[in-house]
Formats: sequence, C-alpha cells, structure tokens
Amino acid sequence: MSSTTPSPEANAALEISCDVHTVLFDMDGTLIDSTPAVNATWRETCDRFGLDYDEVLKTCHGWRTIENLARFVPSIPAADMPKEVTIFEGRISEIAQDCLDGKRQDGRIDAMPGAKELLRDISAGRSESPTRRAGWAIVTSATAAYAHVGFASSRVSAPPEIFITGDICARGKPDPFPYLLGAEKALAPPQQCVVVEDAPAGVRSGKASGARVLGLCTTHSERSMWEAGADWVVQDLRDVSAKWQGDGPAAKLTLKIASKAAPTDVTQTTGGKA
Repeated sequence: MSSTTPSPEANAALEISCDVHTVLFDMDGTLIDSTPAVNATWRETCDRFGLDYDEVLKTCHGWRTIENLARFVPSIPAADMPKEVTIFEGRISEIAQDCLDGKRQDGRIDAMPGAKELLRDISAGRSESPTRRAGWAIVTSATAAYAHVGFASSRVSAPPEIFITGDICARGKPDPFPYLLGAEKALAPPQQCVVVEDAPAGVRSGKASGARVLGLCTTHSERSMWEAGADWVVQDLRDVSAKWQGDGPAAKLTLKIASKAAPTDVTQTTGGKA
C-alpha cells in the first residue's frame, strides 16, 4: 500500500491517494443506516429490562449484540443468550419491514450517504477476468441472520463475496479478530487493506489488525475517531472515491480520500482489546 499526503494549511482537508488490495467495510453506520431500527429495538429492550435508554445508546454501537446484552443485562442466563440475540436482531428486521409496509415511520434501513456510489465504483470498475478480486468486503458485528436481511433492505448494493458476521468470529471488535479474518478471506495482508468504520471500537479493531483505518463521522464525533486511532477521518463516504487500474491479480485499486486534518491536541491510540 502506498499513500501520499500533501502539506495542507491548518484545518484544511487532506487529499489522500491510497493504493489498497481490499476495502473492509463495517456495515451499520458505514454502508447502511439501521440506526433508527436499532434504536427503536433498544428502546423496547430497555423498557423490557428497566434500562436507561440514553445511557445504553452512549456505548452500544459497534459491539456485537451478544456482548451488549451481556454488559447491559447481566441477569440473562448464558443458556438463554443465543435466544435473546435472535429476538433482538429479529426485531430490528421486523421494525424495518414495518416501515417498508407503511406501518410505522421510525425504523427504516437506508443506504448511508455516498455508499451506493462508492460500492458501484469498486464493483463496476474491476476487471471481469477469472482472476479478478472483489476489492471490498463487509466485516460486521451483527449476526448473519440480521446482517444479510439488513443489508438487502437498504438496497445499497448486491452483497459482497466476502461477508464476515459477528457469529463466526471468536472475538468481537475492538479485538482485531474480525478484521484479521476479513483480510484472510480476501487473501490480503492486513497492511494492504483499508478498514472503514463509524465506531471507536471498530477503529481500534482495524488498527490492531495492522490495517489502515478510515473513520466516518456518521455515528460518533470526529474527535472520537481520531482518539480511537483512525489514520484519516471524513464526514461520510461522499468524501471517498475509488478507481481500478490494470487487470487480473495485479490490478490496482486506488482510493481518493478528502480527509479532515487531525487536531493537534488529540492523542491517538493504536487499537487492541478493550
């Protein structure tokens, strides 16, 4: 991977050009906006278990459902946890479907700004030779049962060839395991991948895997992205474009990133386990 960073004036955008083997995208808050459906599900869950909804929302994004439920509702027996995860993630899909059917207005799942265009550029611009590589993959904390339905509901793109879900990961974000698995499936060293994330836990996971990380300000603050260790930060995927050059396994995928400038008073972390 190569990158070039011009010398901008203070607070100006950095025009980054980065060659990458595979882009590893988080899903929720990065490619699709399921926040309304997820938050509606959390409101119901908080009412059910007597939790503080506002406090839960401060830290729940970016973690697997099984880890969130274990943290917030430790009274759930371990034997019942798989069932509770299924109930929670199934309810997200039900709420999203109710919105599509016109039964409610507060839980749609839509494409995030710029996601359709970026995935189209990566997918449409790649070689059609038998040795072509996909160029992108999804690495999400969601279970497969929800992730595939949620992604399809957003209509952002056809699903990727590589779709890593939380239930096939031995450890979840911020542990590096999910992104290491994504890079392995893409047949790429993590150092040749770019992780795209909207949550500090995901940023730390990507950094700990050895990948470079692009943070989005779609769910959390710009500052929290820098503090988690992001290499670059943009508002959303409208600030990113992609272009292929060449053919076959030697084809080069280049990202153009209009990154924000890092604040001088932020100490970046290097990722790792929580």
